[in-house]
Formats: sequence, C-alpha cells, structure tokens
Amino acid sequence: MRSFQRVRQFSIFSLVFLLFLTIAISLFAYQVSPLRDPSFQPDSANGGSLIDWMQSVTEDHWLLLANIIAFLLSTNLTLIIWQRRRFHQNNKWVSFIIMTVRWTIFFGGFWLISRIYLLKQWLID
Repeated sequence: MRSFQRVRQFSIFSLVFLLFLTIAISLFAYQVSPLRDPSFQPDSANGGSLIDWMQSVTEDHWLLLANIIAFLLSTNLTLIIWQRRRFHQNNKWVSFIIMTVRWTIFFGGFWLISRIYLLKQWLID
C-alpha cells in the first residue's frame, strides 16, 4: 500500500511539473512570436519566429514539441484517473477500453489546444 501512495504522489508531482512546463513553453512561444514585431504582416504566409537565433526552429519543431506535451499530459492524467478507479472496476477489458477512450479524448483536446495556440501566435502556418 505504501508503494501505491508513492506512485500516486509521483504522478501528481509529475502532473504539476508538466503543467508548469506547459505554461513556461506557452510564455516562451508568446515571447518569440512574430506578433511581437511591429513590422510583421499577418496573412502573408511567413509564420515562424522573426528572432535571429530562432530562425532554425521550424514549424515541425513546434509541432513536435506540442505533440510531446499533449502526449505527456494526456498519459499522466489518464494514469492518475486509472489509479483512482482501479479498485472499483471488476471487468478489466471495459476498464481498459474506457481508459483508452479517455486518453484519446485528453490527447485530442491538448493537441487541438496547442495547435490553435501556435496558429494564433503565427509560429505555424
């Protein structure tokens, strides 16, 4: 029982860490956004940061980072929910299917939110 509490505490700690990391990455994306440059013209198909040292960071890098964050957040939330409900479910297949659906919904939501944010910041086209 003690190991279960440690795993649960670690899961919650890692979720808090991931949330802070997500906020930090969002603030970083906001700071390097081309919208901060007064000479930037939206709708000109020139997304990406205009900062010199950020020129090598392409859309693929931003999208990969967004996918990684969405995967980690959805997996962590799913594991926390699974730990809470693990003892209340008798049918393992139904529990597995429900957790898979939850993970898919979490991942899709985080994926969509991150894409919309990156689009609004003009870091991806």
